Amino acid sequence: MAHLMGQNSSDLVRFRNITLIGVVHYRMEFSVLVHSYIRRERPDCICVELPNALRNHIVSALKQLPYHSVILYETAGKENAVLIVEGADGVQEAARSALTEHIPLRMIDPLSMRYPLFMDALPDAYFIDAIGQKTFIEKILVQRPPADDEENSRRETFMASQLQQAAAEFDNVLFVGGLAHIPGILKKLETPQALPLMKTGVSAAITAPVHPDSLKKGFTEIPKLTEVFENWRKEPDSPHPDNRHELIISLMAASAAYFTRQTHQDVPDYVRVTWSKFLRKWLNFKGEMLPDLYHLVAAARSAMDEDFAYHVHEYLSDYAWAHDPLDPSAVLLDEDNLMFHGHKIILHKKLRTLFHTARRYRMKAVNTSKWKDHLKRKWETADPNELDICSYPPEDVEVEKWGGTLIKHANHILQAVQTDAEPFVADFGGGPDVRETLRRFYEQRIYVKTDDQGGLEFGSVVVIFDEDEKTVRYPFQMTWLGEHSQESDMAFYSTLPGAEIVGPGISRLEHGGFVMSYPPMRMFDIWMDPDFDFVPTRHERLLVAGIAYSEKPGIVYVSKKPPPAKWKKLAKSMGKRIIYIPLGSLNPIHVKRMRTFHMLQNKGIRNFAHEYLKRN
Repeated sequence: MAHLMGQNSSDLVRFRNITLIGVVHYRMEFSVLVHSYIRRERPDCICVELPNALRNHIVSALKQLPYHSVILYETAGKENAVLIVEGADGVQEAARSALTEHIPLRMIDPLSMRYPLFMDALPDAYFIDAIGQKTFIEKILVQRPPADDEENSRRETFMASQLQQAAAEFDNVLFVGGLAHIPGILKKLETPQALPLMKTGVSAAITAPVHPDSLKKGFTEIPKLTEVFENWRKEPDSPHPDNRHELIISLMAASAAYFTRQTHQDVPDYVRVTWSKFLRKWLNFKGEMLPDLYHLVAAARSAMDEDFAYHVHEYLSDYAWAHDPLDPSAVLLDEDNLMFHGHKIILHKKLRTLFHTARRYRMKAVNTSKWKDHLKRKWETADPNELDICSYPPEDVEVEKWGGTLIKHANHILQAVQTDAEPFVADFGGGPDVRETLRRFYEQRIYVKTDDQGGLEFGSVVVIFDEDEKTVRYPFQMTWLGEHSQESDMAFYSTLPGAEIVGPGISRLEHGGFVMSYPPMRMFDIWMDPDFDFVPTRHERLLVAGIAYSEKPGIVYVSKKPPPAKWKKLAKSMGKRIIYIPLGSLNPIHVKRMRTFHMLQNKGIRNFAHEYLKRN
């Protein structure tokens, strides 16, 4: 028999008179666990991982539940921040239950200086709920601790100090916070902790209702699951809800029935089977157990069509306690910005990104064994102990200059597209438009440019000489980092090293395609990174890597064919734009020159490589 949700209350972490419940934020399992534990045990004090600086705003938002709210505030580091208040978040449920049960509530998280530079890589909530929290922490989380930094450690010290103070005042203390923090806080509880100096005030904050369209974005729990929790919460003495697996199956069946009711079309059995099989294989490939809103909708489209996916999304994101969409105070959340009272507010931190596991690699890592192992591509006659592959610096300078030239060329193309003209009357605007004046010579008037001629900033340059989809002509692929601030990170595919030797330890290669991204020291090996495994071909992988790693809004794309519409759409969704330059429009002699490069066996060869690589 399948387990019910939130049943492992006996498998919780305890330290003396403190019970610690870790949660994966915005996952229903932990709200069920927290709510049932509080009603059963009635702790003397509840401490939660929420900033006390926002206490009044959080309390106000909690009293509005089950209607969702959002708190807009400014971090201690002067960044715009967003806190969504939803019933399916375990931390917020603990605070909500404390208020309704009249239990002393302490919010013990300081106001962070900034957002964390990483995402906690935790498994599915279903898995943690099934095996129990204490078992999960002891067997898995302690052995594979999440990423950490100084700011995170100071937060844990702050919370541990507050917990020790609460434990001295109350007999039975409950702490509810992020699961990734539990091992760190437990370790700090073993010794008395001094309260670190951290900012706890907030200069600006406001609470507002969440626009119902924001629920469709998948920022938090699937709205239909949150609805299940809220209905159960009204009668908590009833059996716990089914586990997430059973609920997902029932939601899939209900959304298919909704499609039938709305369109009067049946969902064939083969579509239901395909939908389930696609999800199972996709999640297995991604290393996940159960789908979220995005997975369910995307798989529905693959199983049938866009119309079916639309109705599945509409059903799953329909929420019984949604706010009035015409409410002018409702906040519309988006990935890059939010709309508040009809005004756009740009956020420094994106709510979601395409590459949610993306990391920054300002490497110490160049000297790590993993990086060196990656670089040691054996040439047939090379001694691995003397191998330290590198490039030829004069060629590096040339290709970087060419990248700058392509960026200028892309800006000229962009300006030509953006240019508009009007008859000259009293203002020269952007200067005479000779082309438009000659085109309308019969009017006997002078035309001038009107639009702003400001260029676009570019962060990546992608050049595809040969798509080589079958990986026949260019079988070698590699990623290497810029050696200084004037060089870009580069990933490419090419002919094999060692196939054409032009000097001792010097091999001539030919590019099939490459991507350059600025600034350097950020690019992980894109050929090994699973974040890019959804891209079907190598030349498209280079383009997607250029989009992902570009810190500027522009990406130059040089190829015989324009970029596919799906990658333009991807770039647009991330606030970026691809400018296409036909390869045939460039100087063929210069293209051929840039296509050829040399790889040196080690840096010592740079001392005499010029004797073999003189160019006309």
